[in-house]
Amino acid sequence: MLFQSAKQFISSQELHEAGYSNYKIRQMVSSGDLISVNRKWYENVNYSGEVNDFYAVPAYSEQGVICLISAAVYYELSSERPNRIDVAIPRNARIPDSPKWPAMKFYRMSEPRYSIGIVEIEEEGNPFRIYDKEKTVCDVIYHRNKMGFEPAMEILKRYVQQPDRDINRLISYSKRLQVETTIKQYLEAIL
Repeated sequence: MLFQSAKQFISSQELHEAGYSNYKIRQMVSSGDLISVNRKWYENVNYSGEVNDFYAVPAYSEQGVICLISAAVYYELSSERPNRIDVAIPRNARIPDSPKWPAMKFYRMSEPRYSIGIVEIEEEGNPFRIYDKEKTVCDVIYHRNKMGFEPAMEILKRYVQQPDRDINRLISYSKRLQVETTIKQYLEAIL
């Protein structure tokens, strides 16, 4: 099979571009080489790379962006080990069904909260979208009453300790996302 070790999740478009007909794709599903996720995506059973739950996000929500605690864990800003992936989607998007594995929680976000700070990452040919560190910090502070004060402070403290932090970008985002006063107060307390 061409996709023996390529990507963990493969779109039907990618399969067609590689020369696979719908008939051949159905054969691969029948033989167990591919698992149908939905009408557009398949999981590659023969994937031999490192498995990452984030690789599943585009298959279940093409507009999905990894956010909140999941993004904080990715950037090593949190010591938590969440049992699901936090995924942001546009406010008017339909909430997709969450797979049994990996479990996903979808958050509808309005503009500009949804579109600010999106970074596209590709690991071993597997793409996913995630918010950058500064947007992640702003979102966690914004949702601190739901997520808890302690996790929010841990994330902000760890962010400040990172050598590649960008305080100017953090403040710029915080103005646009309506958490500037809170972020400045917390930064003054930490610094």
